[in-house]
Amino acid sequence: MGRLAWFDEIPDEQLALAAGGKGASLCRMFRAGLRVPEGFIVRSEMFNEFMDRCGLRQFALDTIKTIDFSSNANLIETAEKIRKKICDTAMPEDMDQELKQYYARFNNGPVAVRSSGTAEDLDDASFAGQQETYLFVIGEEDLVRFVKECWASLYNDRAIFYRREKGFREEEVSIAVVVQKMVNSQKAGVMFTQNPVTKDPAVCMIEAAWGLGESVVSGIVTPDNLWINKKTLEVVTEYISEKETMVVRLSDKGGTKEIPVPDEIREEPVLTEQNIKDLVDVANRIEEFYGKPEDVEWAFEEDGQLYMLQSRPITTL
Repeated sequence: MGRLAWFDEIPDEQLALAAGGKGASLCRMFRAGLRVPEGFIVRSEMFNEFMDRCGLRQFALDTIKTIDFSSNANLIETAEKIRKKICDTAMPEDMDQELKQYYARFNNGPVAVRSSGTAEDLDDASFAGQQETYLFVIGEEDLVRFVKECWASLYNDRAIFYRREKGFREEEVSIAVVVQKMVNSQKAGVMFTQNPVTKDPAVCMIEAAWGLGESVVSGIVTPDNLWINKKTLEVVTEYISEKETMVVRLSDKGGTKEIPVPDEIREEPVLTEQNIKDLVDVANRIEEFYGKPEDVEWAFEEDGQLYMLQSRPITTL
């Protein structure tokens, strides 16, 4: 098995270590026939090899030992030094070429590049939001650059501090990267397949906003909030917010930007009845597949096609 693999290529028993939490979940959903955009995994083995071959693993371990954890400023500064060293180190030629060969299947088109830590999204530990995601990455050079940025994010200050608090050994941590066809969503959000507020297993909770889901995940917009009975589709409660900001594609060169939501849809419900039906159907399928409540990121393209972008256990239940 090479250092990279398409979603349907990694054996089940290797998923957790090779693909990380986020990557493993996407691979499983893709194989189960849930609508997940096509993609590949930069396996954690490639990160390990890069770190070892370039002398970065020892540098990171030695540098972390110097951190004064009683000083937030020292933690932030030291973590930044590790990340900079990783980003400034050239990727070995053979790895660089392998990445570009896989990316060629997307015809130089836009992809999402997402960190997937091998210790994240465990049932008893949530690393959500600690590592980086880059959207609308276009072109070979940017792909290589953002894969390294994802690798470097393993050493952001919050992640280092969290691992220390949870007792993870730095020698054993690793990270995979998901490279996935970009969904140019018209509307997106998150869905909890079991209501995390009331703990009611019969009701799912959906948060929705215009544009890309980053506006919901990063908290820059107050999304619509709906509680839906998963059997009857009855709307238990509904809050339609005034959505002032949306995240959209920046330009043909890639990246994203925040823009004001057009006045005519600012106070309109994001989801149609059909959208809600499609999401509840997915909630039921995902719960049946995983056998437990999940926190799902989703997106609808303009044609009404629904995609799953991520799923992880609901750690708050």
